[in-house]
Amino acid sequence: MSTKSAFAANAASHGHGRIWIYRPVNAPTLPFPSTLSSLQGLSSVQMCPLPKKTASMAPEKRLYNLFPSGQRPADSLLKIHNLKADFYREQFNQRVPKNDADARIEKRSVGSTRGLREVDVTIYFPEAKNSTEENETSILDGICLHVHGGGWLWGDSCHQVAHRCLEMARRLNVAVVSVDYSLLCADNASFNPVADVVTALKWIEDNGATELGTDQAFVASGESSGAHLLLLAMLHRRDERKHESRLQSLWRCLNLVYGVYDLSGTPSVSHDSETSSPLCGNELLWLYDLYCKRVANKDCSQSDRKNPYLSPLYADLSALPPALVTVGTADPLLDDSLLLASKYNAYGNDLEVVVIEDGEHGIGHFGVQENETAGNLARDYTIRFMNRYLEKHHRLT
Repeated sequence: MSTKSAFAANAASHGHGRIWIYRPVNAPTLPFPSTLSSLQGLSSVQMCPLPKKTASMAPEKRLYNLFPSGQRPADSLLKIHNLKADFYREQFNQRVPKNDADARIEKRSVGSTRGLREVDVTIYFPEAKNSTEENETSILDGICLHVHGGGWLWGDSCHQVAHRCLEMARRLNVAVVSVDYSLLCADNASFNPVADVVTALKWIEDNGATELGTDQAFVASGESSGAHLLLLAMLHRRDERKHESRLQSLWRCLNLVYGVYDLSGTPSVSHDSETSSPLCGNELLWLYDLYCKRVANKDCSQSDRKNPYLSPLYADLSALPPALVTVGTADPLLDDSLLLASKYNAYGNDLEVVVIEDGEHGIGHFGVQENETAGNLARDYTIRFMNRYLEKHHRLT
């Protein structure tokens, strides 16, 4: 029985849910536990109602079956993107008050002083921008770099995530900088999402605090494919620096939420087939194929997909900031998070892990589990985690 199946069987047997919180003090010599019996021994267990489940999805509704097989692949990808974009625009209009949209959200293009590449970002403030400018003593506590999810194919830094980014900005008292990286439906020449995230990362390091009126304290957060791109960008940035400790001193922590870390397909992805909703293993493997072929410019073997420039699970993970890894037991990406947690901590990095029983992909952020008790608790923990490291920075300065 797979790890994901074991969790599902146990949840069905007792009818109530648990959130496991793992906060190691020292890096373990053994891998992070990936079985239910091991997780029961973790340092903290919080009880809550089991979240409701997403209705099973018919095969014809899966991403790879949405459009006729004879249609040009590029056209199909663009149609999927546009369908999602229409939904996100409607969501934005329903969830973001007009006064917040006008006064707390700013769109701009940014670029590093060390390169020519520019990227569009959306910046979220904890209060109206003019109120901060009028009070020169009101300096924000830092900047949160945010990288949205969407399978590298859909999503954006504004309509998809504005309600969540505004929440983070307010609760952390930071400017949230969400990056519009290039997507799979873009033309071949412009697709380089890791470079786009690195550009935003460098701009924050070089100019962010001065231009946005914040303290020199940075945290970063990404969900799903956004967690994948964020971790790859951090590795790139670490390797660019001559002194690796500098990355850890600038970036206080990483918030990695139900991320993708192995594009060869971990067991929980490969064995899921079309079992899970709202995203199943076969859909993930389809998206992996699209991403790998675009980045490598060829059909990739399983060995190719384990290259660290595609799959951060196989990278040297040393000298990275403290991280929180969050995942649900009903998410096909469960093994990605558990395996990454094992390796991240084994490399000597500070790490916390939150595992939500019966949590699906998107719990606390989108879908039917967004505002379930378990989803709210998980999202709240990510905010408190980042706030803890911002407060630690302020105590030391």
